Amino acid sequence: MKIRTLACAAVASAMLAIAGDLSAHGGTYRGPGDTVPPNSGSGSGKTGNPGTPSTPTPGTPSTPTPGTPSTPTSGGPTTPTAPTAPTGGGGRQGATTGGGYTLEADLTKWEFWWEFNKDPFLDLKSKVFAGAVTSGSDDFELGRGRKSNTTSTLAPNDTDKKQVIETLKKQLQDPSSNRDIVSSCLMALAKIGGDTSVIPMFKKFLPDADQEKRETAALALGITALKEVVPDLTALALDNDEGRKLVAKNSVDYRTRSFSCYGLGLVANRNHDLALQRQVFQTMKAVLENGNNARRDEKVAALNAIRLLQLEDAGEEYTKLRDEVVAYLLDYLGREKDETDLVRSHSLTALGTLVGRNGDEKGELKETLVKLLNNRKEKSYIHQSAVIALGLMAKPEDEDACKALQSYLSKGRDPNARNFAAISLGQIGGESNKAYLYKTFTTSRTQDLVRPWLAFGLAIMDKHAREADINLDVDRTSADAIHREFRNMRNKSFAAGLALALGVMQYKDAALDIEKVLQETNEEEPQGYLCVSLGLLENAESKDMINKIVEGATRRDQLLTQAAIALGLLGDKEISRKLTKRLEQDNVVAVYSAIATALGWIGDRYSISPLVQLAENKAQKDLPRAFACVALGLIADKEPLPWNSKIAINANYRANVETLTSEGTGILDIL
Repeated sequence: MKIRTLACAAVASAMLAIAGDLSAHGGTYRGPGDTVPPNSGSGSGKTGNPGTPSTPTPGTPSTPTPGTPSTPTSGGPTTPTAPTAPTGGGGRQGATTGGGYTLEADLTKWEFWWEFNKDPFLDLKSKVFAGAVTSGSDDFELGRGRKSNTTSTLAPNDTDKKQVIETLKKQLQDPSSNRDIVSSCLMALAKIGGDTSVIPMFKKFLPDADQEKRETAALALGITALKEVVPDLTALALDNDEGRKLVAKNSVDYRTRSFSCYGLGLVANRNHDLALQRQVFQTMKAVLENGNNARRDEKVAALNAIRLLQLEDAGEEYTKLRDEVVAYLLDYLGREKDETDLVRSHSLTALGTLVGRNGDEKGELKETLVKLLNNRKEKSYIHQSAVIALGLMAKPEDEDACKALQSYLSKGRDPNARNFAAISLGQIGGESNKAYLYKTFTTSRTQDLVRPWLAFGLAIMDKHAREADINLDVDRTSADAIHREFRNMRNKSFAAGLALALGVMQYKDAALDIEKVLQETNEEEPQGYLCVSLGLLENAESKDMINKIVEGATRRDQLLTQAAIALGLLGDKEISRKLTKRLEQDNVVAVYSAIATALGWIGDRYSISPLVQLAENKAQKDLPRAFACVALGLIADKEPLPWNSKIAINANYRANVETLTSEGTGILDIL
């Protein structure tokens, strides 16, 4: 049956709850629930849908405000949901912290940006697989003799993956497996990939009466990245006769169509094949040219699928196709009378990603973006996406672009675009942008709400500089300023943002002060991020402290996941055995999700056997078995970063539709 529960979330230091459709197929609540804009035509309104229920990942903030209950699905009875968050066009509702400080429930909080963009900063799987085994770990206690500098030995090998695949297939084909187990296995097998025998297994669920199974099957086909799935996904996306045969209905529902578009983009992204790139582009054009017959969910999905195309300079034919794609995106951007600003804005982020820093030699595209940014009459969605695109395309010597971003950061109309400007300036780099960010950060007129964004901009700039030149040390001028502000910051949420920036910068001098603040706060969300910052700093002395936090986080799912991430970054494997035992116990769904997520993030190949035993144990309840399947898929994943990170990173999550991110049912909300 459909499982509903309350997912822990937080606004500042207040622990609040949001509603969400939750199931074990591997959900992660990475996005805000109140980003879905109001109805603006083209079937664009947010509906109470039976969409893919996902389990929230702890640590992502959200805001509960009055809303409407979700529509029950065919999967069984549901309990009433908690109030949902408002749409993007609604008014903001304040949340009061324990200290009486009121925050507006808008999306200017840095936590939202971090949750969507954190994966490359954490790069957790590569660190875990290459990490040393420490005394007290599973390896040490089981007598395998590994003590330090064990490179890649923790990654699952082919034999491990074969065992995982066999287990998942067995559960997927078992007629007694419930929806949670089926969805979990679909996603887990898709993430492992490389096995064409799963295609007919997935297709079997396309005509299922359960909406969750249908759309998860379509999405799973794309996540495999197998070229053999392209004809079926194309048929589903276009809702043609072949697509309708696949679902055994008179039409393919819009959520399955949308997820099929994303799936085609994911296949194109993993296969550097010119003919495939062109085929996916032509299919997405057909979706976008379907006019009022296409919902905005499908259009947003199609534009993001185009963003996933692999069109880097690999010869004349690739350049020709890229120029064709760029021309189409510019044309689509110009359809102000025929298309919503929300949908059009995604053409800008697609442009920024596809063109990059070296694809606009004449500077004409950047000039277009600057004009959009300087035009006060443009809508907020366009400003937000233009800022993001400039961050991906501009170079330090592009003075007009840098000045436009600096100006918008100072006095731009939209607060989200202002904050994104700090990130974009950091991505561009250069002495002028660094000086501007530093001056803005250190000025007394700067509001605390903005400081974490400025700190992240400086941190990103520093990280990129050190990656380009391994001889460079941390920018101590910027780091010292952030450190000083961290020590003086009374608001723990803002302080946690500064701590993460210091972690990205690898500024180890801040470790003791971060530990001190961690010990002094009882606020779950800041505690979790402070733990992650210590992990980023590779501060091994913090292991015992963080282990105690994990042990005490019995029902604090946000804190459990973030602290587990920190331990993964610190190379601590002992926690994997403890988490596996917790998965066998009775928990609320959000805690099951936290445990499975943590096992996937910090688990190594030695976590596989106990998880397989749990997944196959029919004496156990369905939920822990399903989440064991989730963890197995995460551990054996074919990719170093989460599959949907390539969609989430540098996305304009403010220009949102429900199939992008919404209460655990969007493409970005699924593990």
